[in-house]
Amino acid sequence: MSFDNIQASRILLRILSACGLWPEDTISRRWFSEYSHCYRYVLHFLLTFVYTSLMWVEVLLSTDFAHTIDVLFITLTETALCVKIYNNWRYAHKVQELLTEWSSSQQFELRSSDECKMWQREQRKFGLIIKGYIGCSEGVVPCLFLSVLVNFPNELPVWIWTPFDWHQPRMFWLVYAYTLLSLSFTCISNISLDMLNCYMMLHLSLCLRLLGLRLEKLQPADELHLREQFVENVSLHRRIKSQAQLVENYISNTTTIQILLSSIILCLSIYRMQLLNILEYPGIVAAMLQYCVSMTLQIYVPSFYGNEITYYSNQLTKAAYFSQWPPMSSKMRHLICVFMTYLNRPLKLRAGGFFDIGLPLFTKTMNQAYSLLALLLNLNNN
Repeated sequence: MSFDNIQASRILLRILSACGLWPEDTISRRWFSEYSHCYRYVLHFLLTFVYTSLMWVEVLLSTDFAHTIDVLFITLTETALCVKIYNNWRYAHKVQELLTEWSSSQQFELRSSDECKMWQREQRKFGLIIKGYIGCSEGVVPCLFLSVLVNFPNELPVWIWTPFDWHQPRMFWLVYAYTLLSLSFTCISNISLDMLNCYMMLHLSLCLRLLGLRLEKLQPADELHLREQFVENVSLHRRIKSQAQLVENYISNTTTIQILLSSIILCLSIYRMQLLNILEYPGIVAAMLQYCVSMTLQIYVPSFYGNEITYYSNQLTKAAYFSQWPPMSSKMRHLICVFMTYLNRPLKLRAGGFFDIGLPLFTKTMNQAYSLLALLLNLNNN
């Protein structure tokens, strides 16, 4: 049955290619492929690494606590992005091979209308999540950059260190244009890398659901054919486990950094927002609200899909039990019972070898952000 089972990732791959974050052989334009290595290094050096470095200089030179907070929460986000970019350049070829296997291997080919409907439904949901996440995150940019024009030329939309006086109108517009371009570019890069991580986990969970559907359909028939089906399912499970290890290697470091920094970023964002007067700075408050929602989604979405992997891995034992195994031969019943015992240990993706990626991790991160915010407010009151 012909079906593009990685359809939801296609838009991400196009964005990542344009941002210099995907291997060049996925790009159809030859001229772009020839210069892609130079293109990606120059692009990210100018718009990501230099931009982040200037923000860190501004943080380190700041003598005002409130101003430091204004700069630090975005600086930490950009720093996490730098780690993601390095990790992506290191593992992108392996992930590309995995996506190619998912889209072309007969082992992962959808064979029934039930499998196709399930796949289409989940891919469609993920497409909506991508659009919502991009809209919410990129919506921060116009709110932030339009609001500062009210105080032109006394305030920058995003504070960075400059070796010249940016209060002069010509210099202000130069810095304004650079920060607008850099923030927009790093924002879409960050979103795309986060969503690629989530897509890898989504696809693993769909593969586990696919295996569950096939296990449930095992029924007494020709002994040789039944055994071939069973061996095929066992082989599929083994391949999914090895792919899960590859996905874990890809997302482990970036998820760890994101979890460690997200609670601090959320804390600083909310702290800054509660210092603002909504009537005096409506645009900045709107931008901060969207930023907080985006940061929450950045933690919740991977936690949700990591939880889906564990959940559907747990359901495999039940799927095997609900197959028509009682009328089978004693040898087949024994094989299925052994496989059910083997399935009792579910798949779990871990971040940095410390955190199980799942909804409990999201809860812990939000609790930590709340605790840090309470501590910061108490220090401010004292």
